[in-house]
Amino acid sequence: MQRLYLPLIFAFAIGISAAAQDTKSAEPASRDLTLPDVISLALNRNLSLQRSGIQVQQRENDVVSQKANFSPDLRGSAGGTLRYSGDGRDPVWDTGDLSDSANGSLSSSMTLYKGNELRASLEQAKASLEASRLDYDRSKQQLLFQSVGRYLEADLRLKEIEIQKEELATRVENLERIQVDYENQIRIFADVQRQRALVADSERRLAEANRAYENSLFLLKDLLLVPPVTKITLNLEQSDWLEPENINDPEVDKSLARIRDRPDLLAQQFRMDAAKQGVRVANSGRKLTVSASASLRSSYSSNNQFGNFGEQFFENQPDVSGGLSFSLPIFDRRRTETSIVRAKLQQDQEELDMADLEQAAETDFRLALLNFNSTKLQLKASQEQLSSAEIALEAEEARYQVGAATLLDVNSLRDVRLDAAVSVEESRFDLFVNRLDIAFQDGTIEIFLLDQLNTNIPELE
Repeated sequence: MQRLYLPLIFAFAIGISAAAQDTKSAEPASRDLTLPDVISLALNRNLSLQRSGIQVQQRENDVVSQKANFSPDLRGSAGGTLRYSGDGRDPVWDTGDLSDSANGSLSSSMTLYKGNELRASLEQAKASLEASRLDYDRSKQQLLFQSVGRYLEADLRLKEIEIQKEELATRVENLERIQVDYENQIRIFADVQRQRALVADSERRLAEANRAYENSLFLLKDLLLVPPVTKITLNLEQSDWLEPENINDPEVDKSLARIRDRPDLLAQQFRMDAAKQGVRVANSGRKLTVSASASLRSSYSSNNQFGNFGEQFFENQPDVSGGLSFSLPIFDRRRTETSIVRAKLQQDQEELDMADLEQAAETDFRLALLNFNSTKLQLKASQEQLSSAEIALEAEEARYQVGAATLLDVNSLRDVRLDAAVSVEESRFDLFVNRLDIAFQDGTIEIFLLDQLNTNIPELE
């Protein structure tokens, strides 16, 4: 019996081990992300950026297609026939005759002149391609701004959790102390209830901070195309670049001068050029079209008595032709006129979009600059408020211990210190993000990140 049980026990142990391995492998993966990691993932995996890249490829294909219009085409055809027929007088199965035939041809055509349509269409395609490439560059900058902002937002929420945990621990400790004092008839019952309410408030705030943190992680994973079940942690061990003293002030005059060289503004300029070429294409509908054509044809028929297949097809029957054709529109039911009107309206629309974009670009830059300067003042004020609140709280707690202050006074100062601590972290986050926004608005976000992080990120170089 023991010999029988040993293999069963061994098999059972193997099954448990395999099940444990399957369970372990089914657990979601975990990733430790630094900011350079986030930037690399975003630029390599983000779906919106990939869609923008596909648009570039489509425009490249359009250019190839337009260039092909300047070359002649070549078409070939071949066919053969077997025929069984009678003489029309006797039944076909009595007097039927089998014959065969074959034919083949090569033909080519080329448009020699079509007004300005060919050249204008090619220039329009090239301008649209350059616009798409610049749109891709701007999409890349937009993605950089979003990914860095979401990463730092998640870190901010994590710091808020730490602050709320610390505050909750302090309030729980005070509740225990007050409970003992109440049992010893030193404190009144209202003090116990008031402190319990503060503990409940801290628990609520901690739950909200946890929810905000998890929400920010989901948004970050969505941007990076990381599976939602993947556990990610933020690695900000070497984050000197985030310290306020390491964030340099922008050079406003240079930034304002750079705005016109921003990728989206340059892209709009190319779209205006494409619209201008579109007008030329529409105007070509009124002009003469000249086309050249050439063909080579040959055939063979068994009913032809002048030679066999080789003699007929290659010597006797070949036919070569060539010609020029001219086409001039006389009446096209105003199609050309309406096409011209549409093309000019599109040109006007692109010019209006350019004016709107220039206005918005400078406005957005000045708003980012305003936010940055305001955040510097807010950070300084929050730091001073936190320092003063900590000193005042320490003194008030000492007074409370000797009965010279009330619990309400102490808790009020605790609320002030808590709000100031959260405000400091928010201001630190806002300061970097607003400085990053300035670099985004003047089109130098890649340069700013490389200088700020002081590390190699191949996707930015």
